[in-house]
Amino acid sequence: MKNKVKKRRSLLMVLTICMIMLLVLTGCGESTPIEGMVISNEPYVSATEIEKTEQPEELSVGAAVYGSVSFIESPKGMKYQAKWLLNDQEIKTDEKAMETDKRGELIFPLEADKTTMGTLKLQILYKDEVLAEKEVLIK
Repeated sequence: MKNKVKKRRSLLMVLTICMIMLLVLTGCGESTPIEGMVISNEPYVSATEIEKTEQPEELSVGAAVYGSVSFIESPKGMKYQAKWLLNDQEIKTDEKAMETDKRGELIFPLEADKTTMGTLKLQILYKDEVLAEKEVLIK
């Protein structure tokens, strides 16, 4: 009878440890303060606009481009960097700070004279860590 009780306790202990490990591992997923992002020929100033806007597949050569990014859980003053690449060559780096607390949007412009044919990529970074990136064709 004592053996059965010990076995049940051991089994219960193993199951408890497995559940705790599962919860810990589930909670260790990647998290990012970026809620939405779109690259387009016009800037979007609200999270609702950014979420509703479908990412264009291609944009026109010689037109200004805007990276509109919606942030969550980002304190006022937090600085983010935008890196624009054309055909994997860096063409512009820009840094902006959050003007609001917790939620907010940042717009990173790219001048028309820098948009030539190729694949345009926007990376949003925090302390050299890429938080998000998107690509669009320029034709």
